[in-house]
Amino acid sequence: MFPIMIDLSEQKVVIAGGGPIAFHKTENLLRFGIQPHIVSPDFHPSIEQLALEGKAVLHRKKVEWSDLEDAFLIMLVTDDKEANAKMAELAVRHGKLVVHAEHNDLGNAQIPAVMMRGKLMISVSTSGASPSLSTQIRNQLEEEFDERYEAYVDFLYEVRQYIKRHIPERSERRKWLKRAAENDYLEYPEKRKQYMADLEMQYPAL
Repeated sequence: MFPIMIDLSEQKVVIAGGGPIAFHKTENLLRFGIQPHIVSPDFHPSIEQLALEGKAVLHRKKVEWSDLEDAFLIMLVTDDKEANAKMAELAVRHGKLVVHAEHNDLGNAQIPAVMMRGKLMISVSTSGASPSLSTQIRNQLEEEFDERYEAYVDFLYEVRQYIKRHIPERSERRKWLKRAAENDYLEYPEKRKQYMADLEMQYPAL
């Protein structure tokens, strides 16, 4: 497996299946602002509620290839093992990203456990060996990378954008970026303000 982050905001994502697992997958997608299409003859009540809130598009029918052929990412979580396997084979053959919830080897993509602190995102995968361990490690990371990191990473983003615009020399860029990553700027927010003041004084905006 090759780890990669993909912007799905303009892509169609389809979940085949309407039960509790499909609801869990939908909740995860919604964390990233993704509105999935969900295909199933029946739906978990919580999925029905999400559809009423405009957070999911429901297709009340058995899944067919025509439901998947224009999708970028497909998640197969129906209770029909034969249908899951058939759709996985077709989708992989057509170059789709496919998550097969029950048998990872039938798909070509996996959804890791994810920890988010604003722009900071850390994902954990055991390549399907133990999703429980992935979750356990994710929970440990949430304790280590606490809420302070959200504002700190926002600071690093602001610094990087300013440096890219106003410092042409690579060596100087590296020096300022390395300084911003020092632990003091995580621990002491007031030092971030001083850093920006120093940066703007030495390299004023034109």
